[in-house]
Amino acid sequence: MASIVPLLLAVALAQPPDQAQALVVNTECRVGSQGWSACEVAVQEPGSRWQVQVGKQRWSFLHDGSGSVKMRRNQGPWQRAEPRWDGPPPQVLCWGQLCAKGPLPLD
Repeated sequence: MASIVPLLLAVALAQPPDQAQALVVNTECRVGSQGWSACEVAVQEPGSRWQVQVGKQRWSFLHDGSGSVKMRRNQGPWQRAEPRWDGPPPQVLCWGQLCAKGPLPLD
């Protein structure tokens, strides 16, 4: 068994980033003026690529490290998103009309 561990580690490290296991966090989100509902934040590359699933809607995010964030809803066009903190404490992180609360592993 000990001889297979290095092999498994090598296979895992050679796996392309888009096939790597995402870190998934269950939290609460709201869209626009709708109420809070359960959502899932899946981080593919911390600080660079993540997705937020609220019901049947999926928002995908790209961050290039320069402070610019792009997002798209489902398969729609990519658009610039201004991240902002919203609300009284505890504050929530918003991108356009989508807000998420709780600890978010985006860094």
